[in-house]
Amino acid sequence: MKPVIKIFLYLMTSLLVGVLLAPWFYKLVQLVPAKGEGILAHAVALLQQMPFHRYVSRSIQVVALLLLWPTVRSLHLHRLSDLSLYPNAQPFLDCVWGLGAALLPIGLLHLFFLWQGWYLFYSTILWGSFFRLVGTACVVSLFEEFFFRGLLLGLCRRFLKGKANAIFTALLFASIHFLNLPHAGENNVHWWSGFDLLRTWTTALPLWPLALGAFGSLFLIGVILAWVTLKTYSLWLAIGLHAGWIFGEQFFNLIAHDGISSSDSLFPWLGPSQIYGMVPIGLLFLIPMGITILLLDAFLARRRALIPK
Repeated sequence: MKPVIKIFLYLMTSLLVGVLLAPWFYKLVQLVPAKGEGILAHAVALLQQMPFHRYVSRSIQVVALLLLWPTVRSLHLHRLSDLSLYPNAQPFLDCVWGLGAALLPIGLLHLFFLWQGWYLFYSTILWGSFFRLVGTACVVSLFEEFFFRGLLLGLCRRFLKGKANAIFTALLFASIHFLNLPHAGENNVHWWSGFDLLRTWTTALPLWPLALGAFGSLFLIGVILAWVTLKTYSLWLAIGLHAGWIFGEQFFNLIAHDGISSSDSLFPWLGPSQIYGMVPIGLLFLIPMGITILLLDAFLARRRALIPK
């Protein structure tokens, strides 16, 4: 069997099995008692409050991770170098620079929003959620970078011809994130609910300008993450970037809220964030992305000697 067919079967199996198992994961979590105090009880309560569509997204990713080993073995991959990944001589520096290149520009944009009065501080800020945001940024960035830029991008580079591998993985990255959009009927979960969600996912999309803006933002982020991975032969810079964007957006949503009377009155310059407020849209979003690219380009120019030949 050709490697391309194996990769396609791996992706489709991960999707279908993940969708099939999501309702069972959802039901099992609802059966766990969440009474009492402590970190465990709090974690169970948070999981039980998580909407079903997020179970579907995470279920697909977990199944993909579990199927990773047999897939890799069938493709005769034995080392990270088979995925064009090599030991990083400066992982901490890469990660910190990625965090800074993401947080600084997006932070400046958020300060501009506050200065213009487009966003307002909450009267009460739940600072207890700060460490949860840090944990979310770390876990999601590690998992998604290993999956999208480590596994999928590495497999595409090895087995697919052409120079569009970064584009393909960025399109897949953006598409999968749209499963995180809320759907109707999630309170009545049954064993077929995951397939119902896939069948009706277009009904959850916002109006096409907002959907196009959200998809464009995710696609641009995916391209940048693939670019730095290709340049460094490592995931650490991409992990830092990804974690910085997640934390920057979620922290801003923790301390401030939309102060515009009509959410789309500034569109196309600024629109309401999509997918739980983690995907900013609008032309103004291109400014911090451009600054991030310049910062990364300057860093990579100085780092080039450390890239393996």
